[in-house]
Amino acid sequence: MPKNLILVVLLNLSLSIFGQKEQTDISDFFSAAEIEDLNLITDFFQTELCGIADSTKFESCIKNLLPDLADWKQSYIQDKISWRKQKKLYSKISDSTFNKIWSLCKNWRTLEPKYEYESICFSQKDNFSSFLKSLGKSNPYLKSYGKKLESVGEFDSGNYLVWNIIEYPKNWNLKDRNVQIALAIHLLTQNDKEKRDKKAIRLQKRDQRKMKRGMKIKSIKQNPSQPWN
Repeated sequence: MPKNLILVVLLNLSLSIFGQKEQTDISDFFSAAEIEDLNLITDFFQTELCGIADSTKFESCIKNLLPDLADWKQSYIQDKISWRKQKKLYSKISDSTFNKIWSLCKNWRTLEPKYEYESICFSQKDNFSSFLKSLGKSNPYLKSYGKKLESVGEFDSGNYLVWNIIEYPKNWNLKDRNVQIALAIHLLTQNDKEKRDKKAIRLQKRDQRKMKRGMKIKSIKQNPSQPWN
């Protein structure tokens, strides 16, 4: 074989290998059985939001729902994703899969009435954070998200991820099953945070109402001529 042809073959081979490394291989972070669970999680998420579990229709569904998902109160997610069904989903996946993503953390209210409760939190294992950082090769937000999980140990709250999709759509390949999995886990985590302990949520909302009333009274005292409804 001519030397020039050998060089061309070797160059193409090296480029091919490099290109493969640029793609995230989920099996680097999860076992075959765990990947089945992750697909089950993502299918559940898509079914709840879109009415169908079809990865080829995931992108169009999410893009159509972006205005609703961008609601900072997250009421759309809460309304669409059944907590009863989500708890049933947890029972279908292995402890291994759950524990590589989530854990249940103890929380305590410092205000009266005192109350101890559990909430979903990051497992502190590096499988999911490393998975996100690998996706971050082409998505700066997911790279930052993975680093935050590693350093701070907390999932993003609010809808920052959704707004990033809106503002930087070219960074988000929603046809990529790995990205679909990451998005499903993020939003299901938010739904869990809002629904796991009803008493804790009820007390938190009461605290927020009291704080708003206090701020309103303070403002009235400072501006007595200001009309209030």
